[in-house]
Amino acid sequence: MKITKVEAKSISLPLKRRLLRVAGEHPGTTVFTLVKISTDEGIVGYGETGGGGYSLVPLIDKLKDLLIGEDPFNIRRLRYKVAAPITTTYYNQLLPQIWFPIETALLDIKGKALGLPLHDLLGGKVRDEVETSGYIFATPETISVDDLVKMVKNIVKEYGFRVIKLKAGVFKPEHEIDAIKTMATEIPKVKFRVDPNGGWNLSEALSVSRSLEGANIEYFEDPVWTCEGLRAFKEASKFPVATNTVATRFEDIQNVYTKRCVDIVLGDPHWWFGVYGYLELSATLWALGLELGMHSPSETGISLSAMVQVASSTFNLSYAIDTHYIHLAGDIIKRPLKIENGKIKVPNDPGLGIEVDENKVDRFETLYKESGEYVYHLSKDSKSIPTIPKTDFMKCDCH
Repeated sequence: MKITKVEAKSISLPLKRRLLRVAGEHPGTTVFTLVKISTDEGIVGYGETGGGGYSLVPLIDKLKDLLIGEDPFNIRRLRYKVAAPITTTYYNQLLPQIWFPIETALLDIKGKALGLPLHDLLGGKVRDEVETSGYIFATPETISVDDLVKMVKNIVKEYGFRVIKLKAGVFKPEHEIDAIKTMATEIPKVKFRVDPNGGWNLSEALSVSRSLEGANIEYFEDPVWTCEGLRAFKEASKFPVATNTVATRFEDIQNVYTKRCVDIVLGDPHWWFGVYGYLELSATLWALGLELGMHSPSETGISLSAMVQVASSTFNLSYAIDTHYIHLAGDIIKRPLKIENGKIKVPNDPGLGIEVDENKVDRFETLYKESGEYVYHLSKDSKSIPTIPKTDFMKCDCH
C-alpha cells in the first residue's frame, strides 16, 4: 500500500457560546486543520489538529510531498522524515502539532486495513470507558457567582461529570474564590480543578489556595508561571500541582523532576508527537514517579477519538481527561461521541472508529472562509495586552 494523496483543509466549528480565558477568548468559532490521506488501495485516513485561532494548512502543504509514495504502515519512518529531532529543536511545539493529525490519519488507515481499532494497534485497552472532566469557561453571559454556579450545575446534570475544570484568572481572585466555594458547597460530590493559565502572581495563588482548603480541589493547574514559581506554590500549598506549560517536551521532564515543581504532567497527543509520543511520556513519568493527565487544546470528534483510545491504552493515567467537546455546536463526524455519566465509551470499530461527514466538512470550510482566523490570546472586548502575572482582570459588579 502506498500514499497517493495528502489533503489539508481549514475549517471553523461554531461554539455554543464565547469562551473567556485568562488572556483572550474563543470568540464564537474555533479553527481546526483537517488532514485526509488517501492510498492506492482506496483506504482513506483522517486526522485533525487545532483548537486555536489559526490554521496549519500552509505548513502541512509544505510537508505533504514527503509522504507521497510512502507506506502508511511505516509510521516511525514518516515521523522522523516529517519531524527530525534537529528540526523540532527549531520549531518546538509547531512540528508536534503538525505531526499529530498526520500520525492519526496513518493509524486510521492502518486500523481500517487490518480491521482493528486504534487501541488494538497500541497494544490493547485497559479500560472500556474513559472518564472526562467538564471543562468550564466563564462567558459574557455568566459573570456573576450565581450565573457561574448555575451553569456548572446544568453541565454536571446534563453530562454526569464527577470532575470539573474551571478556567480561572478571568476575574479578580476574590470573585473566583467565591464562585468555587459556592460550587463546592452546592455540588459536593464533584472534584474541582483550578487553572488560571499561570495568570496569578505567587501571593494571589497562595491566597486562593488557602481560601479553598475546605473545598474538594483535585489539583491546581499552572497557578503561577515558571517551574520555580510552581515549586514555591507547591511547597506552601496543600494541593497537588499539574502543568502543561513548564513541561511540553521530553527535554523538560528532567527539569520538573529535578526541581520537584509539579506532581502531574498533563500530556497531550497534539503536543507530544501523537499517540505514540503520549505513550512514551507515560512510560517516562511512570519510571520517575510522576503522575500523568491529559490536556485538551480543543478538538473535533476525530482527535477526541484518538485521545480516548490512547487514554484507554495508558495504564498509569489516573485522572479524567480534559476535553472542550461539550462547547462545540457542531462536528464533522456523522455520529458525535457521547459523554454519559462523565465518560466516553471507547470506539471499537476499525481505525479511529468514526466516520467523517464530507458535507459537514464543506460547510465548516465555508464557515472558516467567512469568519476567518483570530488572535487566540486577545479579547475583542478589551484593548489591553495580556501580561504574566495578569493585572487587568475582567470587571464585574461582585468585587
